Amino acid sequence: MQSPSASYRGHQAYGYLEPGVDYADFELAEQIGRVPAYDGGVSAEQSARVSRIMAEHIVISLHEHAVVLPKDVGELRRYNRTGRQRTGYEGLSRSGMTAVFDNFMAGASCVTSENGWKWNDMIYALGLRLADIAKQDYVVHALTVDDIRAAKRDGRMALVAGLESATMIENELDRLDILYGFGVRQIGVAYSQANQ
Repeated sequence: MQSPSASYRGHQAYGYLEPGVDYADFELAEQIGRVPAYDGGVSAEQSARVSRIMAEHIVISLHEHAVVLPKDVGELRRYNRTGRQRTGYEGLSRSGMTAVFDNFMAGASCVTSENGWKWNDMIYALGLRLADIAKQDYVVHALTVDDIRAAKRDGRMALVAGLESATMIENELDRLDILYGFGVRQIGVAYSQANQ
């Protein structure tokens, strides 16, 4: 784990709303220290080298789910049905990364359906998370490579919106253009089931 980014000012997902009034409140898992730290067997010198590389260069994770889940896993289904999965800003601020490709948990978003991967569920969850991201000043929704470079220059975190599967496209190819308009820049062909 890296030192917290100096640009992170403590924003918590949906912190501008009133929990229990504006949205369903859940006790969430800790973003830092939830599991015991593991150093991977690297020496202090190697750890310092990693920190230096991360500070000096653009470092990108190509597959993340940058959300915080409920502490009680039994609450997960009810939490996912709200469509308000919480971005883990504090955890991101300690990652040392420049950018993450966030795969937006579309399969777990079951706002209107039981099984996820539906167009309305995905748009709902995508829209709520991006609206929250727009209301803080640490994570930037990256649409271009230049946005990632600017995030590095400015000490911020770039988040590239992505989806693990194209299931919700069904046979409506225009949905790819719609997703691009919403800022999605990566999509997998298939994830856990076949699709059209």
